[in-house]
Amino acid sequence: MRTFAVTVALLASLASSYAHPLEERASASRVYTQCKDSGHFALTFDDGPYKYNGRVIQDLDNGGALGTFFVNGNNYGCIYDYAEDLQKAFAAGHIIGSHTWSHADIAKLSTEELNNELKKVETALKKILGIRPKLFRPPFGSYDDNSLQVLKKRGYSTIDWSMDSGDSDNKSVEYSKKEYQKQARRYPAPGIGLNHETYKGTAYTVTPYAIKTLQDAGYKLVSIPECLGLQPYEYIAGKESRNGSWKC
Repeated sequence: MRTFAVTVALLASLASSYAHPLEERASASRVYTQCKDSGHFALTFDDGPYKYNGRVIQDLDNGGALGTFFVNGNNYGCIYDYAEDLQKAFAAGHIIGSHTWSHADIAKLSTEELNNELKKVETALKKILGIRPKLFRPPFGSYDDNSLQVLKKRGYSTIDWSMDSGDSDNKSVEYSKKEYQKQARRYPAPGIGLNHETYKGTAYTVTPYAIKTLQDAGYKLVSIPECLGLQPYEYIAGKESRNGSWKC
């Protein structure tokens, strides 16, 4: 009887040790890299909000395109200082997602540190827009199993990209334009394009060029929610009035 009991206990222990990793993997956030439908392309912009945000929004609106902005809390500037720009983008139907508070490499953060980075952005966007984002772009495209599990628990979908304009790698405007030419030739292959609203060349030259080039090729330029069939926000409530807490 003792042998049988020990065997049962051992089997239970082994089952537990195999089940736990499977449960952890199941809890990890899925990482998306391209749109689900042919002929769809999503233009995304990281690292803002910054002084060129208004110009990017103007280009998108003029082209009848929707963009998705993955914002930091305090990177190129304090998010509260660009509250009006975010409100205009949101009102025009563009999507606002999270990119961490400080542009941190989430693969190097502890669970507590990552939760803090996410919570601070959530707090800011609740005050400014009345929303809690459900879309997340990892800075540097860097993540690990632990960070994906944290993101999943907080309700995020993780958005990567299939095409990089190269602007954050100090590539020239001409390089970025050629990358969009290549994408246009791949029509109707779906994709997600990585750009950064913090570069003047991207805002004033690359964005309008990309919109025209992709649309001329036949692409429909969509937001990430339409691109992937995802909900962008957990809830939408009334934005708050500016007060002394609106600071970084």
